[in-house]
Amino acid sequence: MILRGATLVGGGPDPVDVVVTAGRIARVGPGGDGAGADGPVIDVGGAIVFPGLVNSHDHLEFDLYPPLGRGPYPDFLAWSEDIHRRDAETIRRIESVPRAVRLRWGVLKNLLAGVTAVANHGGTADARAIWPLRALPGTSIHSVALERGWRRRLWAPWRRPPFVAHVAEGVSPAMARDADALARWNVFGRDLFGVHAIGMTPAQATRFRAVVWCPLSNEFLYGVPADVRALAGRTAILFGTDSTLSGPWSFWDHLRRARALGGLDDAALFAAVTEEAARLWEAGAPRRIAPGAVADLVVAQRRGGVGWDAFYACEPADILLVLRGGTPVLADDSVAVAVGGGGRVTLGGRRKTVAVDVSELLAAIHACGVAPNIEIA
Repeated sequence: MILRGATLVGGGPDPVDVVVTAGRIARVGPGGDGAGADGPVIDVGGAIVFPGLVNSHDHLEFDLYPPLGRGPYPDFLAWSEDIHRRDAETIRRIESVPRAVRLRWGVLKNLLAGVTAVANHGGTADARAIWPLRALPGTSIHSVALERGWRRRLWAPWRRPPFVAHVAEGVSPAMARDADALARWNVFGRDLFGVHAIGMTPAQATRFRAVVWCPLSNEFLYGVPADVRALAGRTAILFGTDSTLSGPWSFWDHLRRARALGGLDDAALFAAVTEEAARLWEAGAPRRIAPGAVADLVVAQRRGGVGWDAFYACEPADILLVLRGGTPVLADDSVAVAVGGGGRVTLGGRRKTVAVDVSELLAAIHACGVAPNIEIA
């Protein structure tokens, strides 16, 4: 496959061809004759192209929920207690949808936004369940406060790093102490990823390999996000959406809020959802558009602006093509590319094919009397 006339996000202004062969990027450069490429030549002139996005924190089985909560709360314990008291009927109704269906809905949520790799907190027993997303490696520890036996999980020699835990999730003193407890008991020096880190200090951050920033979720629940400007000098910063329990479904809404907060500059925020994320998760070949890289690629219609403005202005409806290892897993009708085993959706007035059986999901969700939280047809 050749993506002809691509404008690369973070690259120069001149269009290039991106040649994909055997699931990897074979060549990036001026237009050629296409020799040696797999599949068709696709004219993407006027569109922007970037690596498949990495969502470093989600709870896929909770992505069918509406946002629940009447914050700000001091911490996640207070939030959980409140919604189980006030929103018990909503929770009961959503939980009546089979977990496998809710999980696949979370996959669809991410795919529609151009995400190709996700860290599903809590994990999944079968990576095939979240195809076409890539499951990022790691061992989930929900939190020091709620997970019994978290020390045993942290110490177990067969568990896979990194060890990912909700830490300092809130503004109460107890949440900040959780970060200390996790680090203190990390006697074998495991790689720790702290999610949320609202109450984390720069000194605490030095004991974590990375912090996953979820600004919209944090603001909705606790009224304040993590101070990544202070933490960035002490640890790496990644980016996640959290579930729709605490924010909108679109990855792009979350990303634009992070940009507006200014904790990371445009290039660093882009790296946090592409190359830096893949490096820190040790998730295979780098997520950059260069020869040898895995062909997880997204083509998006340019909504407006140039340079970084064009990237951060994206909406899910603008996604024209998503490749996962060179295989099309989402294609807009304006792009003549077949998607195997997929379903049809209309999103923002645009018709697309995706590698998820959308009609089956919608039927199962409606059968439980639940309204989908993504406006698709």
